Amino acid sequence: MKIDIILEPDQTPAQIAELGRLAESYGINTLWATNYASARDAFMSMVPMAQATSRIGVGVLVVSPWEMHPLKMANSLMTLNEFANGRAQMVISAGGEWCGVMGASPARRVRAARETAEIMKAAFSGEPVNFDGALYKVRGYRPNWPVGAPPRIYIGASKPQMIRMARGVADGLMMSDVVPETVAQGVAVMRQAETENKCSGEPFPVSNFWAWHVKKDRAVSFHEARREMILRGWLVKFHLSPFLSDEDCALVEKHKNAFLKAYQDRSGDIEGVPQRIIDQLIDCITFSGSDDDIERHAESLRRFEAAGLTEIALRLHDNQAESLRMIGERLLPAAFAAR
Repeated sequence: MKIDIILEPDQTPAQIAELGRLAESYGINTLWATNYASARDAFMSMVPMAQATSRIGVGVLVVSPWEMHPLKMANSLMTLNEFANGRAQMVISAGGEWCGVMGASPARRVRAARETAEIMKAAFSGEPVNFDGALYKVRGYRPNWPVGAPPRIYIGASKPQMIRMARGVADGLMMSDVVPETVAQGVAVMRQAETENKCSGEPFPVSNFWAWHVKKDRAVSFHEARREMILRGWLVKFHLSPFLSDEDCALVEKHKNAFLKAYQDRSGDIEGVPQRIIDQLIDCITFSGSDDDIERHAESLRRFEAAGLTEIALRLHDNQAESLRMIGERLLPAAFAAR
């Protein structure tokens, strides 16, 4: 299983380039820039990193068709891919924060993601593109400039309908904040889609977006995990039911504003939720703790791999260079020492 890194979107292009060189030195598979509405442009921010490295993948996630037309996505990704000499990739989302910021009301999400992937794949061919979809139209698009290997497209999906669609049109799948049991269920759906669609035997990457909060100081780690907890799948029951009871899932839903406040005011204080539930959340849907927990997280990586992941994307937060060094020097050797 390959290890990716997802960056906090507060880094300058120069800082991203430096982190990219560090990640490449540890053999990280792909470095991803987070596409937040209030952040720097993710595609442009990755250009210096693409030029400063030679092997590591150069990724942007997630991009929604409600923020950018599929042809604009294609142009942006193909331009980044030219800077990266064929190493660029992107995750298409059927939602994301941009919808709320722009006041969009996403409808027919599966169809929108499918048509976006279909248009982009056609654009990558270098041939004239005319597309007559239910949601998007293309007339007379003639990209005669792309060179080299085309970029890769992942679909961000954790539930069956999107997973089935992704296997038919994309180059990879990225789930988000799902535990190994849920990964295994998603992979089973994907395998069924492969049979139904008579997919080729080409490798199909399956990843999972996963929070990394491990620090030298355990208290600092748990504070960061509590602060960022609302981002873990927005704490919907789908993500929590494998390890929380129905009653506890309902309690989390009732107090969701407390999780949101802990994120917005950066306090990490989650009012009204029993500590035992907070502890379960931290333990089950994040990698948190100190150096003493590295072996436990390495075992979790092995469980993710056994469930069907071929990649996992670890989302960093504070002190990203320090976290990257801990992953490269401690986690990777512990996880794969036997190989």
